[in-house]
Amino acid sequence: MENQKEEKPEKKVNAAAKYSAIGFQMIATIGLLTFIGYKIDQHRNSKTNLITALFALIGVGIALYQAIRQATK
Repeated sequence: MENQKEEKPEKKVNAAAKYSAIGFQMIATIGLLTFIGYKIDQHRNSKTNLITALFALIGVGIALYQAIRQATK
């Protein structure tokens, strides 16, 4: 039974930090692009927030791409 190695606590902490960092990066990416879209809509005085919605969707796509790429490393 001693042949089986248990995962060290340091590795668990490193994994938790890695995945929480990915989450914060996703929030930042989506938030930043949504804010940029909002400012563009505000500058154009548009009645609908189409640019905001478009930039938010682009942000989600970029954030998912980055998360998948980092998780598979």
